[in-house]
Amino acid sequence: MTLMHGFQPRASRRLYAAADNAPDLPAPDSVRYEQLGYMRGFPPAPEKQVTRSDYLVQYPKLRWAFQHMRELIPSRQVRRGAAALSVLEAGEDQSAAINAMPVELRDGSTIDFAEFLLRSYTDACIILHRGKIIFEHYPNQPDPLSPHMLWSVSKSFTGLIAALLVAEGTLDAQAQVTDIIPELADSGWRGASVQQVLDMTADIKYSEVYADGTSDVIHYGLSAGITQSPEWTGPTSLYGYLPSIGAAREHGRYFAYRTVHTEVLGWLIRRTSGQDVATLIGERIWSKLGAEEDALMLLDPTGTEWAGAGLNATLRDLARFAEMLRSGGCWNGEQIIPEAIINDIRGGADKAAFAGFGRRGMEGYSYHNQWWISHNPDGVYEAMGVHGQLIHINPAAELTVVRTASHPIASNEFTYEMTRSALEALAEYLRKAGV
Repeated sequence: MTLMHGFQPRASRRLYAAADNAPDLPAPDSVRYEQLGYMRGFPPAPEKQVTRSDYLVQYPKLRWAFQHMRELIPSRQVRRGAAALSVLEAGEDQSAAINAMPVELRDGSTIDFAEFLLRSYTDACIILHRGKIIFEHYPNQPDPLSPHMLWSVSKSFTGLIAALLVAEGTLDAQAQVTDIIPELADSGWRGASVQQVLDMTADIKYSEVYADGTSDVIHYGLSAGITQSPEWTGPTSLYGYLPSIGAAREHGRYFAYRTVHTEVLGWLIRRTSGQDVATLIGERIWSKLGAEEDALMLLDPTGTEWAGAGLNATLRDLARFAEMLRSGGCWNGEQIIPEAIINDIRGGADKAAFAGFGRRGMEGYSYHNQWWISHNPDGVYEAMGVHGQLIHINPAAELTVVRTASHPIASNEFTYEMTRSALEALAEYLRKAGV
């Protein structure tokens, strides 16, 4: 089966948006992990082999790959350190009730939560209420201790590190990017501030349409080593690629989601702190969580982390991270992230600048410090990655949800309306149930 809806080195395709333009997708039950049989045997059969050049373009190879990325691409550890394991307390198991919970979709139809997870091509999902696990499910991840590819959830970690450096005076949010990175003096970031990069309102000549094989995001992926093609003759490193991106409109007026902004942010972090991003995440966040496992970040051909896409971690460790944020940055009796930083993120940014982005299901949102901010009555904010990766934090409902997935279509625009409906229904169920 070949579905080429992810990063592609060639062959232009359009981004599927509306439901009536949806492509034919494989039935979720037909691509269950245990049925795939990839990379088994010594050697694996040729048709069951997965490589860096094909894992994103021959579905469902990515379902296997997202749980084995360090076997395909070089990586750097994000160390858990020597801290004792922190216990995630089990609450009353709500799995049966949650799976049966009705979810009304925007088109007027109703599904249950279990169907939502199935349609999302979920690999694993964990739900915590008031800090206790009430739902944990691994439908397509046979090893819960395998780190899962998080894609742009990585951005939110990078944003937190940048915010810490800003709070400590190491990085100036109002500084010009090119004053810190003169290598970008002739690029589209000329005249942009660090904060505009954090909020993705620096405007550059760059398109990020995952299903279009001619989009600039494909050039980013090939330069970073995310995918490979013998036809690619461009840069083979992030530091080589970023200076080639040109200018567009006025900085500060328009939000446009572009992963390369986070790669510039990673460069700013390294240049000002003198440390790589993986080390900083490990020292400042991961080693303080009592995580079960090391996380890891994938590297470009010159050993530079994909600051905007490369993090891999286990579901339960991500739940620890999300609960730390929901708890105001405090975990295991330690203030890991200053509460003022979290409050600033939750406050969001310019909703008018975001409105032109036009993603369905995100009406009223903004984007701030690499986080998606709902501005809804519950104060929801989220980290999201392509193919369905999600950290959802609902402070008012005392709810955190982490989902990993391997949806055939990269863009979350295809599923976000359904996701928002499901999570709003979940919050309402918990309020009514009083659990």
